[in-house]
Amino acid sequence: MEDDLIEEIITTKKTNIVTKKKKSHMFEIYISKVLKQISTVNGITTNAKQQLNSAICHILKYICSLTFKLVASGKKKTITLKEIENSLKIVLKGELLLCALKEGNKSCENISSSKIENINLSRQNKASIIFPPSIVEKYLRNFGSSTIMVSSLTPVFLASVMEFITFEILDLSINYCKENKHNRITIRDLELSVRSDFELNNLFNKLNLSFLGGGVIPYIHPSLFNKTIKKKKTTTAIQHRFRYGTMAIKNIRKQQKISNTLILAKTTFEKIIRNSFKKQIGDSLKISKEVFVVIQYFIEQYIVKLLNNSNYLSIHAGRVKVIPNDILLYLFLNNEQQSNPYISSDLKLYSLEDDYNNDSSLQQSSMMSSSTTLSENSIINNNSDENYEDDEDEQVTIEQFTMS
Repeated sequence: MEDDLIEEIITTKKTNIVTKKKKSHMFEIYISKVLKQISTVNGITTNAKQQLNSAICHILKYICSLTFKLVASGKKKTITLKEIENSLKIVLKGELLLCALKEGNKSCENISSSKIENINLSRQNKASIIFPPSIVEKYLRNFGSSTIMVSSLTPVFLASVMEFITFEILDLSINYCKENKHNRITIRDLELSVRSDFELNNLFNKLNLSFLGGGVIPYIHPSLFNKTIKKKKTTTAIQHRFRYGTMAIKNIRKQQKISNTLILAKTTFEKIIRNSFKKQIGDSLKISKEVFVVIQYFIEQYIVKLLNNSNYLSIHAGRVKVIPNDILLYLFLNNEQQSNPYISSDLKLYSLEDDYNNDSSLQQSSMMSSSTTLSENSIINNNSDENYEDDEDEQVTIEQFTMS
């Protein structure tokens, strides 16, 4: 009996060990180590670290997918440094590309020079990098599902490139930390650092990446500022404290500073989402509170982007205010709506139906005009025939009178 109890305890312990496996956070641990290299004073929030980690993983996945395509097009069986360099040339541009390739070649030279001296060291230590090549190799092998071979230096090269990209993002975000007088890097700092740099902005736009809750870059179009208005000669003029539009611009600046916070009411937003889930799935599904926050950030970010782009359309049209047709036109140009607002909506400036109606009215008017001309000609002809008959009668009577 005692032996049976001991076996049961051992089996329960084994099952607990199996269930409590550590989750692989990929590069989360190594991001803080890279930050320590830049500055020992500054830190990073957990939310910013998680989002930066997911962004790095997405960039790495995209680069690996391009290398798979290049290997397949070249009909090769191994991924070498040549394919990685070519895929990086497609993704990166400018000085970011040159510096990334330099860092990758430097790590490969370090690992080749330290082969004879330090045999027992890992690839990470031999190349003197922080990001581990083992995690990068998982992506290159497609987590064990691909049959393509990988050379020994390719994961080291790609790991050093990814470390350099994170180094650049963190280095720029520390400058924004110093400007705003806080020590820990937030998502707002990461978003501003990426969008301020031209090459990083191109990379994130190409992959359609953005930090959730990062906010907006503070910018106001010059056409929205106050213009010189001619004073009207009025005796009973009301004196305002500010010019027209100054309070609106102040409100815009204020909202741009706090653009990383949520605006919509949480309770009403949660009710709407719960009702929509109930209609589609039913009451069986339970939703955590974190899901609502993520969805709200995503929807608010989408609305801000939509209004910003539609504002550019209104400025192009010579207006300051956004009208519904600007939003509908942006959705049509972005392939989110099939109907063009200036053809199929009520607020239309031009439509095919108008052309059809105009053509039909023109045809009717031409028919009417032709019929009227015909009728007039027939009347004239009839009158002329009658006159001609009268002339003949008069000629006959004259001849008879002369004969007599």
